[in-house]
Amino acid sequence: MVKLIALYTAGLSFFFTGIAGISDNLRQLSGQRFRNLLTRTTSGQVRAGLLGIVAGAVTQSTSVVTFILSGMVSSGLLPLSRALVVLSCANIGTAALVLVAAVDLHLPILMLIGICGTILAFKLLGRWKPWIAGLLSIGLVFFGLDMMKQAFSPLAGSHGLMTAARFFDRWPDAAFVVGLLMRSVIHSSAGCAAIIITVEKVGLRTEFPALMAIAGLGLGAAVAMHFLTSTLRGIPRQIAWYQIFSNAIAAILLGALLLIERESSLPLLQAAFTKLSPTLPGQIALMFLTLNLTIAAVGIAGLKWAPKWLAKISPATPEQSLSQPMYLQPEALRSPEATPELVALEQMRIMLALRRYLDIVRGRESVTLKSLHDAAGVLEGEITSFLAALVKQPIATDLAARVISFQHKEETLRALDENVFLFAETLQHYAGNELAMTLLEALDTILLMANDALTTRDFVRIDLLVRVTDDRGSMMEEMRDRMYADYAEKTKEIAALHYATRLFERNIWLLRQLALWLRVDARMTA
Repeated sequence: MVKLIALYTAGLSFFFTGIAGISDNLRQLSGQRFRNLLTRTTSGQVRAGLLGIVAGAVTQSTSVVTFILSGMVSSGLLPLSRALVVLSCANIGTAALVLVAAVDLHLPILMLIGICGTILAFKLLGRWKPWIAGLLSIGLVFFGLDMMKQAFSPLAGSHGLMTAARFFDRWPDAAFVVGLLMRSVIHSSAGCAAIIITVEKVGLRTEFPALMAIAGLGLGAAVAMHFLTSTLRGIPRQIAWYQIFSNAIAAILLGALLLIERESSLPLLQAAFTKLSPTLPGQIALMFLTLNLTIAAVGIAGLKWAPKWLAKISPATPEQSLSQPMYLQPEALRSPEATPELVALEQMRIMLALRRYLDIVRGRESVTLKSLHDAAGVLEGEITSFLAALVKQPIATDLAARVISFQHKEETLRALDENVFLFAETLQHYAGNELAMTLLEALDTILLMANDALTTRDFVRIDLLVRVTDDRGSMMEEMRDRMYADYAEKTKEIAALHYATRLFERNIWLLRQLALWLRVDARMTA
């Protein structure tokens, strides 16, 4: 018995080591080029669905796919609606492991491990190392499954398994709860299904409980996903909720169909599986495939209503909202004449975010400076990419000149965003200091004037902004002299406030450049 337990434990260890290895090696491939490729390959729903199937088959974990998609949607690389298609179809891909686990592949598995292990050991094909290591991990998964099958084989007809079989013969519905608990703990639906197959291969004839256990995996996946993503907020949590509800609905639906079939003798799921496969492992594999197809069908059926519904359940956080372009969509490039105004609207969102930095220092915002600054950086990247794509379009000369002008404005805005962020970050530690608050209020007032001038494009307000941002070097020198006198014994505080005054001057200069640009652009469009 000890030998069998050791064999099963070793097989389980190889199995989960392989699952972890697949995820780790995929993570090495998810650099920027890989993410950009993923963005391009989801340009249509059919492509997104096919990619989801491949992603599920490779990772063997919808949890891994969920977290990858959450990061891509949060960073603006992938629309939420397209990400939901990928996630829904990823469930289908995870069934590949279980379908293969129902087949005897002992010799091919050993060959796969031997070849991949040799390549890695002798450091061959260095460029392909993540792919080779991923294949080795897949081999370990199936090798672990094979070891678990060997551990269970001698137990056929044993007293313990017969007792379990009699329990499920008397209480077959309890198998649904067993499947739920297994999936909640193990965090791999494919792994749980494969384990159920290894148990059933010893010769027990417990068809209905086995199928009910597979149905329970769906609800277990929903429970596991709920706890795994409980700390997420906004858009990542929306994707998690979608997976949670899709799994729960599919599990309850299939469990109900199995119960109806047993009580009414109507030929439904179990009858269909019996016709399609004479063996119980094959029937279990078909049930798992049906579960994942149902999850995908539920997910795809809800795509029309999902975005609005998910936004109500888990609204995007302020920083996530800022990072998503509101006006610059790829379709806008088809009408380039209107694009400068759309760019201006997105740039106004950046300007409004600058005042929010100062509100964070005042304690009026719950978000952190860094998260808001990172979100602004994502939006700035989208604006820069859009302008670069627009310049390459066949557009009129005057429009091209204005687009190039907007590119210069974007460079100024980027510098202004970075400097206001550093200014706010410096003053955050001295929020109670009178001089610090004076500088903060002064910059906030000028930013308000800049926002007003950018919004109205009124020549009077633009000229006022130009005059207000005129050189104030002598005034700042007087302020620094007074600061040195007031804080003579506080070296650290003097250094921080001196740095803040330099940043203040830099911000005023950048706002003046923005005002001068605005004056020229207003005359061009007058």
